[in-house]
Amino acid sequence: MFSTRLTVPTVAGALALALGLAACGSAEGGTESSSGPIKIGVVVPLTGPFSPLGIGDKAAIEQEVDRINAEGGVLGRDLEVTIKDDKTEVPQSVTEYNQMAADRSYTAILSSSNVAASTAIGPSAESNRIPTIALGPVSAFKDGSNDYAFTCVAIPELYAEAAVDYLESEGIESLAIAYTSEDPYGKNGHAATVAAAEAAGIEVVVDEAIDVAATDFTAAISKVKAAKPDAFLVWVAGPASVIITKQFAGSGIPLIMTGAQASNLYVEPAGAEAEGVVMTSSIAVPGRELPAGPLKDAVDAFANPWLEQNDVYPPQFAFDGAAGIQLLVAAIEKAESTDREKVRDALESLDVLTPIGRFQFSEDDHGGIGKDAIAIVEVKDGDLKATPYSLEAFKASLPE
Repeated sequence: MFSTRLTVPTVAGALALALGLAACGSAEGGTESSSGPIKIGVVVPLTGPFSPLGIGDKAAIEQEVDRINAEGGVLGRDLEVTIKDDKTEVPQSVTEYNQMAADRSYTAILSSSNVAASTAIGPSAESNRIPTIALGPVSAFKDGSNDYAFTCVAIPELYAEAAVDYLESEGIESLAIAYTSEDPYGKNGHAATVAAAEAAGIEVVVDEAIDVAATDFTAAISKVKAAKPDAFLVWVAGPASVIITKQFAGSGIPLIMTGAQASNLYVEPAGAEAEGVVMTSSIAVPGRELPAGPLKDAVDAFANPWLEQNDVYPPQFAFDGAAGIQLLVAAIEKAESTDREKVRDALESLDVLTPIGRFQFSEDDHGGIGKDAIAIVEVKDGDLKATPYSLEAFKASLPE
């Protein structure tokens, strides 16, 4: 188990917290205390195939917590975050989550950027009645049917619609799709893409499920090349995307990826073969190209310190981690409490601008953002740049 304590409570603080628990704790609403650190749990994949996601989340959360505490904390108290590694394993993620959810000293949890893992903790969020924000795009949390589960990343259905809007604008008439049916991200994204393509009059000429654990995708790629579509869209996460990029290079067919690749952690290993690859991403990814305004300010406030520490622009996963912690802090401040029920209620009526867009949660919308929070970017000279399509969209409408 990997655990990071970003602040360490003093003995006096721990005693005060214990007294607060005894005086204010309740099985119904969780723990409300007025002293000691405010505890947030985080479960992310720091090892295993999806480690690039979790590593970005972790670094971003650490940066934000350091900033928040340096500026006086939350409700005048330090924020204390415990980060645990789920090893890109769903059972491990559920175990780590359950341990913190059952500990009444935790106010809220950020669940895994591994979509399958975050989806799996849904029942536990309800039974433990702890407000939870998924760092992965969990479609199942979007409609608010789970009172305690939210997501801070655009869900696959939104990415699919944004991708098809772009393809339609480019005059694409035929499309090949490869996807994983082994996790909700690929499965839901694929289904939404097929539906959106049909509505747009784009013919899907290849529709191929693939095993993302494989190391050779020649069979699927051969089918795509033989069909000669106008574009090839891939719904996968992890190392498979790099392998597909390298094996598909030189085909002459435009390759389209999704937000799972919107990071230097994809661009660098894919190397020269990634040049020209187009993908959907959070609007923060091309943040340097945003026009001046509130959103640009929110992006720069996170991105500039990140650049100073890491010498590279933040990947999408880092922006997601920053947004997750910002949303929880905003809910705690709005609730003026660490009580789980009060924080949950505050989350459900939150209206906050973050680096990845404006979140407007409601009783029947625990996703909070729309397609205006998604950009279309392209790999250019080893970097992710906004396409002309998105540069025009920035002029027309931004989530501010």
